[in-house]
Amino acid sequence: MMRIQRNPTHKRAFTLVELLVVMAVLVLLSSLVLSALAGAAEQARENRTRSQIQKIHELLMSRYEDYRYRRVPPLKVKTTDPTNPRADVRARQRDRVDKIRELIRMEMPSCREDLQFGPQVPASIPAADRVSPSLWNRYRRTVVRRTNSADFDTAISTENWTNQHQESECLYMILESIQDGDTNGLDFFRESEIGDIDGDGMPEILDGWGQPIIWIRWAPGHLGAQTDLHDQGSPDPFDPLGVRGGRNQDPPNSGIYTNYPLYPLIVSRGPDQDLHMVFRASPINAGTINNPYAANGDGVFVGTFATGDATLPTAHYDNITNHQLIIGGND
Repeated sequence: MMRIQRNPTHKRAFTLVELLVVMAVLVLLSSLVLSALAGAAEQARENRTRSQIQKIHELLMSRYEDYRYRRVPPLKVKTTDPTNPRADVRARQRDRVDKIRELIRMEMPSCREDLQFGPQVPASIPAADRVSPSLWNRYRRTVVRRTNSADFDTAISTENWTNQHQESECLYMILESIQDGDTNGLDFFRESEIGDIDGDGMPEILDGWGQPIIWIRWAPGHLGAQTDLHDQGSPDPFDPLGVRGGRNQDPPNSGIYTNYPLYPLIVSRGPDQDLHMVFRASPINAGTINNPYAANGDGVFVGTFATGDATLPTAHYDNITNHQLIIGGND
């Protein structure tokens, strides 16, 4: 019988099944690598945003805390009760609290209305005779210049300054106005972290996902498990004597102050780019604009979560705020 001699140089080829298995393994490994890279990129965006928010918090608080000791001219309020001299003292204290709140509102605006409404305090002085802070006038001139408007009212009425990202644009102007020697508040942010998303000429600070960081000066609805800063068991530091709202006398709420400490709320929408909270009070009028604890027209306080329950983080779990970060001196 003839025996076939095998060629020793001949090699066995891969079968189709083996090739498919190898390709499947390669696809799996590639997907794992890409997933790891995507996760690392997402974590980098989050870390960058946290760093931005903490820096913004520190810059804003350097100005915000100074209002506790801000000197304002005595308003010399007179009551109609000559038999009660203490009434005059409390009236002056109330007007001082009102004036400090107004200065904070005008020098640290968080919406267009803050720059539309001029001084309201004291009510006894005619509006034409009230003096506006120079910083407030500077902001208004900045809006006119950047939106190429004839004047501030025109910038608003024509929507040259749009309302879409007004909170973020106000934040940018505040940071721009903070100066410490040769260092400006904007020096802490890279060029890539500044943009103009709505194209109205008013820049915003952008988070790691390229969206404007929102700032809310007063957010009385931001309470419960989502904040490490607001404490209803403490009095308002700008009203230590409680002339504009002391401790609640209702027994179930006797340990709660009507006017408690409010800290600026700085927020990134996070990965899903949705805020999930009430961040704009509307309508705003002269009677409520200087009141940090005023509710909006629907009776809802700014800072309230859209879910209606601040103790159950659901859709807003990915929001990044300064109230959740550990801030030195405020944690």
